[in-house]
Amino acid sequence: MSKVAQREVDKSEIAQIELPPKLVPVFEGEARTRYAYGGRGSGKTRSFALMTAVYGYRWGSSGKKGQILCAREFMNSLSESSLEEIKSAIQSVPWLNSYYECGEKFIRSRDGNINYVFAGLRRSLDSIKSKARIILCWIDESETLSGRAFDILTPTIREVDSEIWVTWNPESKYSATHERFRANPPTNSRGCALQYYDNPFFPAVLEEQRLEDKEKRPDMYEHIWEGGFLIYSEGAYYSAEMRRARDEDRITNVGYDRGKGVVTAWDLGVGDSTAIWFAQFIGTEVHLIDYYEASGVGLEHYAKVLQDKNYVYDQHVFPHDVRVRELGSGKSRIETLEGLGIRDIEIAPSLLIDDGIQAVRAMLDKCWFDAEKCEKGIDALTNYSRDWDDNGKTWRMRPSHNWASHGSDSFRYLAIGYQPYNDSWDKPIRRNMKGIV
Repeated sequence: MSKVAQREVDKSEIAQIELPPKLVPVFEGEARTRYAYGGRGSGKTRSFALMTAVYGYRWGSSGKKGQILCAREFMNSLSESSLEEIKSAIQSVPWLNSYYECGEKFIRSRDGNINYVFAGLRRSLDSIKSKARIILCWIDESETLSGRAFDILTPTIREVDSEIWVTWNPESKYSATHERFRANPPTNSRGCALQYYDNPFFPAVLEEQRLEDKEKRPDMYEHIWEGGFLIYSEGAYYSAEMRRARDEDRITNVGYDRGKGVVTAWDLGVGDSTAIWFAQFIGTEVHLIDYYEASGVGLEHYAKVLQDKNYVYDQHVFPHDVRVRELGSGKSRIETLEGLGIRDIEIAPSLLIDDGIQAVRAMLDKCWFDAEKCEKGIDALTNYSRDWDDNGKTWRMRPSHNWASHGSDSFRYLAIGYQPYNDSWDKPIRRNMKGIV
């Protein structure tokens, strides 16, 4: 066991905090950001919960006042927060338990210097910006948090020597969490991967569950226990269709047929990602030849992307909110797009999501995907899934809104919005000489 937090409790007693040894360097020294990622049973959540209390003690006992914000993307009630995990960690250490007062709905230091607050970031970002003296922010289960949320939250944690901690179970290399902390760690950060075999406190009951999952759920085992990226989610809408596409070698090298027009399908993000599929309808097949996604840029950027790809475009499918007028210009996005040279706009019908999902399933068995150019879009379709209810331990009937939503939504608009001239999908090419497409 490793000593990572020591203080003189009295003249004869030294307090020790036990952590998985791999986490010790993460909490040593100064850092603006500390993080850990990995699979189930690694001890990262319990360890970070405990260390929030240790750091709070350190600051509070030295006279520093402030709030410790414990956040998740979704938190409809305190039962969905880290409250109970932190209380349990505090109560397991006598000198922490004597420093903090833990009530049914609160945790605070007895000297009044440290107070815990809990928030769901999806609905509370604006209110968090107004909170005073946040000295530590711990974001647990951060995998699905958007880049925009990080952009807003990070400058909010601005007290002198304040810190941001992040823990997550990896799902995708395209998530904002992965890109910001694992692929490109921020300056002045400390972090590590942590798995069940790194945890000396790994309980026997979880070992039984791990072995059972290895035998009965081999497709999910690496993600659940080894911290691997999610390949097929149990709640994924299109898992069967995407498996067939891989098994039938329809995810391969798909070239651009210059004799056919290209149809684009868009999911327009507002403060979020915009995703575009590029498809050709050839005979009874749908060839997905390209995919593009970006965020934080205007429609001018996407118009240039279309121009630079140098395809001959046939039709551009948009969701119905393309008609919405923007407050600044008073123009609808259709008008803006047409001003940028994007013509032949088709507006997808406003259908129930479930109806759109059925349309996608019907189309997917006719699809061929370019493995390289459509890699991110393929991953999005593969992992587009129902939202998980952690309390009820079941899948909700609504889709989860995360990194996979944008590519999946734009594909859904393709499935319901493309209007072929005949059942063979062999549409004549329409070249608009006035615009870029």
